[in-house]
Amino acid sequence: MKRPVAIWINIGFRLMVAFAYFLLGLYVAFYSEFDLGMNFGIPTTVLFGLLFMAYGLFRIWRAYAYFNTTEEEEDEYQKY
Repeated sequence: MKRPVAIWINIGFRLMVAFAYFLLGLYVAFYSEFDLGMNFGIPTTVLFGLLFMAYGLFRIWRAYAYFNTTEEEEDEYQKY
C-alpha cells in the first residue's frame, strides 16, 4: 500500500536533521577556527566534528529503518 503523506513528511524532516548534523560536523572538524586543545594528538575540534558526522550518519540510518518499518503488507482481510 501507499504510505501516507505524514510519513513522507516525517522521513523528510528526519533526513534534513541528519544532513544538518553531518554538515555541522564537517564545519566543526575542518573549517572552524576554534582552538580547544589536543586529545590523543588530534585537535579536539576534529574529534567533535567526527562525532557530529557519525551521529548524522546514524540518524540517516535511523530514518531508513523508520522508512522500512512503515511498509504495510497486505493482510488476508485487506484483499476483500
